[in-house]
Amino acid sequence: MKTFSFTDKDIHLNNLLLDPNNYRFFDNPSYKKKIYKKYHVSAVQEATLRLLEQDKRYQLSELKRSILKNGYVPMERVVVVPYEHKKGSYLVIEGNRRIAALKSLLQENKEGVRELSSEQIKTFTTIPSAMLCASKDEIIHAQRVIMGIRHIAGPKEWGAYQQAQLIVELYETEGQDFQSIADHLGVSAVDVSRRYRAMKALKTMEEDELYAGQSRYEYYRLFNELVSLTIVKDYFSWDDSKLKFNDTAKAREFYELIALQAGDRDAKLRTFSDVRNLRLILPHAKATAVLMDPEKTLNDALEIAESLRLEKSRQERPIEEIIAEINHSLSKVDVLSLTKLNVKEIGLIEGVINRLKNLLKVGQSKKE
Repeated sequence: MKTFSFTDKDIHLNNLLLDPNNYRFFDNPSYKKKIYKKYHVSAVQEATLRLLEQDKRYQLSELKRSILKNGYVPMERVVVVPYEHKKGSYLVIEGNRRIAALKSLLQENKEGVRELSSEQIKTFTTIPSAMLCASKDEIIHAQRVIMGIRHIAGPKEWGAYQQAQLIVELYETEGQDFQSIADHLGVSAVDVSRRYRAMKALKTMEEDELYAGQSRYEYYRLFNELVSLTIVKDYFSWDDSKLKFNDTAKAREFYELIALQAGDRDAKLRTFSDVRNLRLILPHAKATAVLMDPEKTLNDALEIAESLRLEKSRQERPIEEIIAEINHSLSKVDVLSLTKLNVKEIGLIEGVINRLKNLLKVGQSKKE
């Protein structure tokens, strides 16, 4: 069993390197993968800090305000590993937002944007850290496990796509099985398997010669729903055992439903709920045809599916239920109002009576 431990260590902020390939960047359009041996280069570190500062999703401004108001409170130590390409430097694997916030504050102080006290500067530059200790062969595995515990089973700062990407690496790069990954991350093996399959399904779109340019990381959630629903994955020919679509044409039908349409029109399937609604549409050929019609909407297909469902439901209702409903309705008729029936109303009643007589005659004949 792979093991690792931690050593407490106070490290100067200047010796802490932000992770340029932080998983949280994977869904950022501005992100470009960096070479590991260049992590310590000033331009690389500056670009990483800018990425965290400029994207509002990372909420660095809010974190900086909190630090200024409350001070830097290291309730959880920053987790680091020694960085082999620059002596005395450490790569941050857990706590990048906190370190980025401190670096940003000190840079603003240096540039005259704000004024920090000598006590703040002292507090912000000496960082209580937990140095990860593991053999060279196990260090990458240990980093992934720590990030998984933190961002999959623990506080979910990562999005679903980043979490799934970590699972792919643990499975494909390290050769762990789903149960082992689940045990490490504190989630179920079923969940791990589903996330892995969803990433492989998304990968098929990324590699499709017609749709590769339209693939987006956001579609991960849609593929996650697809591989979870038997009727949906069967219709579009997704094969769990082969981890691919067996029918390229069917796969492209799904790609077409989730991709932006010509003229930047919204896709028909934009949320996991939309994909889930396919369970209601796909059992009906007519509704499915409406779904695939470029001029029709998802709601059009849902309306057709619902009308077909109701029609089928009416056809399949037991005779005793129908008769009971008729009796219940007739019991509410005001007897006195029958003295004022017009010719049309009398004709309607006679029609109902004749229909019931015919049904009774058919039923009696089958008994004979």
